[in-house]
Amino acid sequence: MFTVAFREFKSLFTSIRSILMISVLFGVTVGAARLVRQFETYLQEAGLGQDAYVMGLMLLLILAGPLFVTSLSHNIVNKEIDTRTIRFLATKTSRNNIILGKFIGSFLFWTVCITVALLLVIPFSKSFSILNLIQSIILVSYFIGLTLFLSTVIPKPSLSMFLGIIISIVLPVLGLWSTGTDHLLVKAIGYVTPYFYYMQEEKSNYYAYFVAFFPILFILLSLFIFRKRDL
Repeated sequence: MFTVAFREFKSLFTSIRSILMISVLFGVTVGAARLVRQFETYLQEAGLGQDAYVMGLMLLLILAGPLFVTSLSHNIVNKEIDTRTIRFLATKTSRNNIILGKFIGSFLFWTVCITVALLLVIPFSKSFSILNLIQSIILVSYFIGLTLFLSTVIPKPSLSMFLGIIISIVLPVLGLWSTGTDHLLVKAIGYVTPYFYYMQEEKSNYYAYFVAFFPILFILLSLFIFRKRDL
C-alpha cells in the first residue's frame, strides 16, 4: 500500500504540475485576498475564516478545487487499467492496497501543496492556522475521494476526464446554490456536497469535519467496485 502511495505521490510531485499547482495556490491566494477584504465580514459569517489570505485560499478551493484535483488525478486508477500495468501491480499487492495507496499518495501531494501555499503567505498574513490547514485538507480530500471513485467506475481515462470536468463545474454551482435555496431537490443534493457544511455560520465551523465522512465513503465504494472488476 505504501509503495503504491509513494509511487503516486512521486509521480505527482516530481512533475512540473506540483510547481504549477503551488504557484497557482499561492498567487491566487494572495491576489484573492485583496478582493476578499471587500467582503470579509460576509465571508466570516459564512464560516470561511478570519484571515483574508486564508479566506482567499478557501474560496479558491471551494470554487476551483474540484477542477484542480480532477485535472491531475482523473485517471488515477483507470490509467493503470488502460495501460495494463494494473496486472503487474495486482501481482505485487492486493487490490485494496492499490486503491488505498492511490488515495494516500494523492492525499499527501495535496497536503504538501496546501501546506506550502499557506507557509508562503505567512509574510503577508503574519499568521499560520493549523485549524484552517486541516479544514482545507478535508475539503480537498472530498474531491480526491470523488475523483478516485470516478476513475474506478469509468474505464476510459478520456471519459473520466470529460465527466470529471463537467462534475467539477456543476458540483460547486449546485453546492453553493443549495445553501441559499428552499428547493427540496437542490437542498437534498447540497447535503452530499461539502459546500453545505463549509458555509455554516458557526465561528468554529465544526460542520466542516463531517465532510471527512465522504472520502471514506468514496474509498469504500471504490474498493467494492475494484474487487469485482476483471483486470
